Amino acid sequence: MEEYFQKALSHCIDIGMKQPCILCAVSPNGSVLAIRFNEGHDPDPLTEPFENDTFTAPLNLMVVDRDGKAMRVVINRGEISYH
Repeated sequence: MEEYFQKALSHCIDIGMKQPCILCAVSPNGSVLAIRFNEGHDPDPLTEPFENDTFTAPLNLMVVDRDGKAMRVVINRGEISYH
């Protein structure tokens, strides 16, 4: 899952979003994860309540940058789409 988060964050940076960024992941089974990413620092977990330690597909991500610009990212069966 970390690989998908990194791809999503890289895409957001590539289109001009500025760090720090907050990434929130929400799964249909109720699992939620929120992480702050700031260049030059380790990711900062903000919340990690998981249902049975799993995420189910499709996984919806929201990435918000320091200016409030947002991107929705959907991960489903290994495919990533940006909205």
